[in-house]
Amino acid sequence: MTDYSAYVTRISDLEQDLRKSLEFIGWTDIIRSDSRVFIKPNFTYPYYKKGVTTNPEFLRALCGILRDRCDQIVIGESDGANRSFTADGAFKGHGVDKICQDLGVELVNLSTLPSRYVEETVQGKTVKVQVPNILLDDIDRFVSLPVLKVHAMTTITLSMKNLWGCYPDPMRCLHHTDLGRKLALLTKVINPRLVVVDGTYGLDGHGPMYGTAKRLDLLLASNNPVVADALGTRLMGFDPQDIDHIVYAEREGLGTTDLTKVNLNDDWKQYQQDFTVDKTFVDRLSGLLFRSELLAKLVMDSPLSPPIYKVAGLLRNSHEQTVVSDLKKVSR
Repeated sequence: MTDYSAYVTRISDLEQDLRKSLEFIGWTDIIRSDSRVFIKPNFTYPYYKKGVTTNPEFLRALCGILRDRCDQIVIGESDGANRSFTADGAFKGHGVDKICQDLGVELVNLSTLPSRYVEETVQGKTVKVQVPNILLDDIDRFVSLPVLKVHAMTTITLSMKNLWGCYPDPMRCLHHTDLGRKLALLTKVINPRLVVVDGTYGLDGHGPMYGTAKRLDLLLASNNPVVADALGTRLMGFDPQDIDHIVYAEREGLGTTDLTKVNLNDDWKQYQQDFTVDKTFVDRLSGLLFRSELLAKLVMDSPLSPPIYKVAGLLRNSHEQTVVSDLKKVSR
């Protein structure tokens, strides 16, 4: 009998389908009535954007179900990358403050809380990550609530990549060196025991913010982050063995990518779609920068940054320029 379970379905009634998925993966064996539960949505944009950020109604429905079992629920996120927006602004833009008020849920900006560094060897190389103390000391169970989408740097972004948003430094882009190992380490130390993937819309093409939203109406849940990400990767038409952070996490013993070893509710292949990853010149340049923290800091956080950003702006396509313009308006 396998310890790994996963559930995938087409959404017809969100709350009922969520309840069925959680029951299938044995959530009441994971979350006790006295557990303090942390939910991490994906708010990589200051307001709800289909296929880019977690659907607020998805978050509300999940909170409502968990709230029936336990009283201590916390929702949290860090400030937007490159100081583009605050987590508090994203909470307001997604209506999360109202959700928390209605359901009696705590809301925290991880970038404002004390944190510490955790350093370990992952597959032969030592890496270091910054983690808020609340996640290391005060939380019993962690729930990752990502979106089914592609990413120019990591191909896909699901439950483990969602943990990068727990890194409280808004300039975390400076720490992308060895990102695959760092995501595996975050998965190990944060230990998300429940994963629920919002597949209402998926993001195709130029992820994680610029792509095309695809209406999918999918829900994916698992009791293991590696399993969830392996299944989600397959659903998008990619091979999890091609995704560095998934491979590192599996080799560290954090889960399996072999779906034949997973208790599944249905044949996942009937839900599979073909996604693509589009990379622009700016994406490829960023990929080179992220190989060196010193070079990344020189380009992205130094006196040289303003003129470099100005040149980069000229190289962006129209879609990228629209997003950058939106973020500038929010940050003012």
